[in-house]
Amino acid sequence: MNETRITLHGNVVSEPVERQARNGSPYTTFRVATTPYRRTADGRFVDGDTSFYDVIAFNALAANAASALRKGQPIIVEGTLAIKQYVGNDGTPGRSPQIDAAHIGHDLSWGRASFERVSRAAALGHDRTADPDVQASIRAMAEGVSAPTGLRPAHVDADGVVDDDYDHESDVLSAVHAADDVFLATGDPETDDYEVVEGVSA
Repeated sequence: MNETRITLHGNVVSEPVERQARNGSPYTTFRVATTPYRRTADGRFVDGDTSFYDVIAFNALAANAASALRKGQPIIVEGTLAIKQYVGNDGTPGRSPQIDAAHIGHDLSWGRASFERVSRAAALGHDRTADPDVQASIRAMAEGVSAPTGLRPAHVDADGVVDDDYDHESDVLSAVHAADDVFLATGDPETDDYEVVEGVSA
């Protein structure tokens, strides 16, 4: 299949908007403007005509772009170029260049940026190990210590293994029933001796 690959240097001129396709996968759209410049005979640099491109990204790239990009930032986009036909509000037909992005990043010749590695599952919101409590357990294991039980989720064991069959509701009900058994097995409160313990709340 013939396709035109393009690498574009420009500025984001619209806030990225993340949406969901019919199959539930995310896609993000925004516009990029690029202005070439040239050097005149007397050594001055002058701007050329500004061109605008619609950019669309899918899946993990879409989620990361929506989180990382802001209007006005200089970026580099690499992807497939296509010319889309459209009809304006006044009925006039037109054409607009669109880039189906494969790679997007900040242009570091204009500033600095920090990078945070995120798995594709986490970017799409499908990674259960991204839970802060799970991450704390994993970090504790990496440091050679066991995470305190109070900081470890019930569905994660001491080795950091996530129980896929864990039923939170059933676990809570079991705890409630166990507590009920303790309180119900105290005997007769009217005849038995008992001790009042302060500071216990329901």
